[in-house]
Amino acid sequence: MSDVETKRTKYSETEEEALRFGFGANWADYLEKHYSEERLGIAQRHLLGFLKLDDLKGKSCLDIGCGSGLHSLSAWRAGARPLFSFDYDPKSVTTTRLLRQLAGDPAEWQVVQGSVLDDAFMNTVPKADIVYGWGVLHHTGQMWKAVQNAGSRLHDNSLFYIALYATDAFTDPTPEYWLGVKREYNRAPYVKKRWMDWKYAWNHSIRGNLKARKNPLTCIRAHKKSRGMSYWHDIRDWLGGYPMEFAGNKETEIFCRDRLDLSLINIKAGEANTEFLFCRRGLESQWSGLQAAEPLVALPGPFAPVGGFAWRATVAGGASALGEAGRLMLYENGSPVGWPKAGIDFIQAWGRGRYTVDGDSVVFSATDNTDPNVTAARYHYRRNFI
Repeated sequence: MSDVETKRTKYSETEEEALRFGFGANWADYLEKHYSEERLGIAQRHLLGFLKLDDLKGKSCLDIGCGSGLHSLSAWRAGARPLFSFDYDPKSVTTTRLLRQLAGDPAEWQVVQGSVLDDAFMNTVPKADIVYGWGVLHHTGQMWKAVQNAGSRLHDNSLFYIALYATDAFTDPTPEYWLGVKREYNRAPYVKKRWMDWKYAWNHSIRGNLKARKNPLTCIRAHKKSRGMSYWHDIRDWLGGYPMEFAGNKETEIFCRDRLDLSLINIKAGEANTEFLFCRRGLESQWSGLQAAEPLVALPGPFAPVGGFAWRATVAGGASALGEAGRLMLYENGSPVGWPKAGIDFIQAWGRGRYTVDGDSVVFSATDNTDPNVTAARYHYRRNFI
């Protein structure tokens, strides 16, 4: 596939380097101020939950762009052996080595500096059962090359767990708007950066919490519950994270299918980063007993228009047939969509695979926003999967 495009403004090499965000410095500060066993446990549960595994015993793991080292240590605590971690930023390497010391400096855990874009270096990196790159590959300046090089470290039975910024999630403002914000942030002096941090926090969480009569401090403290990260460090990572590229969820699936011979087996969309889990094509059935325990069920057509990009499919057996509403996974032509619990107004306005359970039916949109009755796309669901 040659015409997959990412959203990113092109600058000269000198400008790119001047605008590059100090990811390692941000994560070193996080480690110093916020690391705890509680956060480590949260990160580990997130990692295993998306992989649908109880632990990583007997599995090797590669952490590409290890950042703070929190998720490398999570994998180690979950039983991954051997573990190989690397990052482009020397400060990220240093923070990860500090966490390696907490694990007793094990010989089976290597932490090195290197770039996923460096072909010679990547040829020295061992292949692994779990190849992990969360929120990293889109910051390299050459995202598709980074994805391809990361995928070169897969063997036939590997799982490929990556998270990338998705154009599907950025409707208003657009990806181009955020690229401009990132350039401004990285050019700004210290005081202006902190003002931009607070402005973002006010516009995107604090103001809304106050209007809903929620305590903003409670919500800020609860931020760690997703992956064990820190609210303010994640804001700085988002505002400053440059270079940056975006791609559509379907584009990423197609790229990994065509270039790496992979099948998408799990996806979590709806936030800035979309999480993807791939395995070799043809080996999907080996991945998880959950797929046998919760088989695919056809979503019956014809589909009734709801308005905009939204369509409704009523399911025989009522709401009980759909299982726990927030855990239903929708599939389009055999591929998971993974954008649950969207508001019906958002499904109507933006589509792109958003869906929700509404009583005894599923309100959904096609990933390409077409009429599913005309295209004859096949839709299924799996209960209690997410």
